[in-house]
Order: sequence, then structure tokens, then C-alpha cells
Amino acid sequence: MISLVRYLAADVFRGQRFLAPLLVFLGVLGMLFSSDAGQPLEAYSGSAALLYPVTAWMAVVVATSEDVVRREITVVSAGGWSRVLTAAALVAVSIALVMALVAAVWPVVTNPHPYTAGQFFVGLGAHTVCALLGVGVGLMFARPVFDSIGRTVLAVFSVVVLTYPLGRATPLGWVLDALGHNQVSLSVLWAGVVGVALVAAAVVVGVRRT
Repeated sequence: MISLVRYLAADVFRGQRFLAPLLVFLGVLGMLFSSDAGQPLEAYSGSAALLYPVTAWMAVVVATSEDVVRREITVVSAGGWSRVLTAAALVAVSIALVMALVAAVWPVVTNPHPYTAGQFFVGLGAHTVCALLGVGVGLMFARPVFDSIGRTVLAVFSVVVLTYPLGRATPLGWVLDALGHNQVSLSVLWAGVVGVALVAAAVVVGVRRT
């Protein structure tokens, strides 16, 4: 499995399609914290909201890095779709976790309001949850669930766009609401459970779809 994860990660970085979501992430993050973004946890709400769609995009990049023929060869060589999809999920989650760490550290360096260690770790946890939710959404509609990249993009875009107006009716809303009110809430932990379950469910759905 480790070799498969390394192979898929190398293929993603070799293809360079990851640069688009990464540059969008860094560019918007820079704009969000170019001036006073507010109180520590409140400031984190903007970067957490950003992380959700960007990690969904990144998950689609990971899931579709190989063309159809190469992916079939990888599946045969790896011993089945379950191993390939699990490895792809691990790659997507690993990238998302790095992005969550960057998003949590960025305002500590640039925001004029001081951050305590507790506030930083709460922010890191919230960003991790949003990243997992994004990865879950991205993988849920990527290959092999949808073979067409157009259908994948449309489905992921629709889910992401519809999530925000639903507010606290969604796990993402639980996280953003807690951060926006500058408070710690157990709902963030429950949202994390949903995020992990969503990633696992995306792998299961993909395997059954094959």
C-alpha cells in the first residue's frame, strides 16, 4: 500500500494539475489575511470556508490524475479497485492535511491579534475537519463513480455551492458557525466524524460502482 500511495502521489505531482487549486488556495489565503482579519478563531472562519472547496477540487485532481487506460493498468497491478481507491484517498487526505496546517499557521504569522496555543490547535482541528469534508465530496463523485470529468466537476461544484447557504444544517456550517462566534464547540468534533465517514463512504461507493 505504501508503494501504491507513493506511486499515485508521484503521478499527481508529475502531472502538475495540482498547481491550479494550490495557487488559488495560496492566493485567496494571502488576500484574506492581508489586513486585520479579526479575532483569532473568527479569522479562521474565512480560511476554513476556503479550504472546503479547494480540497474537494484537489481530491478530484488526485482521483483523475491517470487516464482511463493507465488507471486500469494500475488497478490490475495493485490487485483491485479497493486498494487503488484507498491509496488515492490517502494521497488526497495527506495533501489536504498539509493545506490545513498552512491555513492554520498563516494567520498566526500575519494577523495582528495574538494566538494562544489552544486557539491555534482549535483552528488546526477546524481546518482539518473542513479539509476532510472537501476530500469526501471530491472523491464521492470522481472516477469510478463518474467516468466523465465534466459530470464530476458539475456534481462537486453543485454540492459545494449548495453547502454554504444551508448554513448550520451541514457539518461545514457547524464548524464555520463555531469559528464565526469565536468559540469552541463539540459540533466541530462531530463534523470531523462526518468528514472521516464521508471519505470512507466515498471509497466504498467507488468500489461498489466498479
